[in-house]
Order: sequence, then structure tokens, then C-alpha cells
Amino acid sequence: MADQYISKYRVALASTDGQTVNQHYGRAEEFYIYAVDDEEGYEQIEKRKVVPICHDGGHIKSEMADSTERFLDCRYVAASRMGAGASSALTAKGIIAMELPGSVDDAMLKIWKYNRIQGLFK
Repeated sequence: MADQYISKYRVALASTDGQTVNQHYGRAEEFYIYAVDDEEGYEQIEKRKVVPICHDGGHIKSEMADSTERFLDCRYVAASRMGAGASSALTAKGIIAMELPGSVDDAMLKIWKYNRIQGLFK
């Protein structure tokens, strides 16, 4: 799935305020979910509460699996930081994991550009 161009998709961003991507994936308590149309733009459609899965720098495998299941409707998941375990677990589900600290607008622009580039290789 990760190598196919899709023009309409969802993005989950780890954020405390909906303005900045400022949370580590495993420590986030909520993700802002956006519906994206590459031709029309994006809009926030949901604020999704999650249970943090990071425990003193590690995680429990079953909790990681449950966490990734919560994002099966999203093509991209971005956080300010993301460990290799989370990145691998998301990738295994066909979700593109990204570290994109900064403003939501900047993160969405980078994801949009990345997604458009994928369309060049279809």
C-alpha cells in the first residue's frame, strides 16, 4: 500500500494542541485526525484519544499492536519523535510513519509533497 499513489487519505498527528506536532508517538495521549484531498486541501475531522504506550523508554509488544490498530484508517501517522518499534509496527500495517516536529501546516505540506511524489512512480 505504501508505494501506491492515493489522492484522498487520512493523517494522524501527535499533538497536545492541534497546532503543532509536539508529541512522541508512544507518549501521546491524543492524535488529531485529518481528511486530506490532494486537490482540495485538508480538514481536521477528529481528535482521537489514546493510551500512551511508552513505559520508561520501552513498550509492551501487545500494547504496540493495539496502538497501531487504532490507525488503520490512516495512511500517514506523524509525531515529533517515533521509536524504531513504533515505526516498524506502523509500516507493517501499511501505514507510513514520519517524524515531523513543528507546525501542523508544515507537517501537512511535507506529507502532501511526499504523497504527490509517490504519484510519479505509479
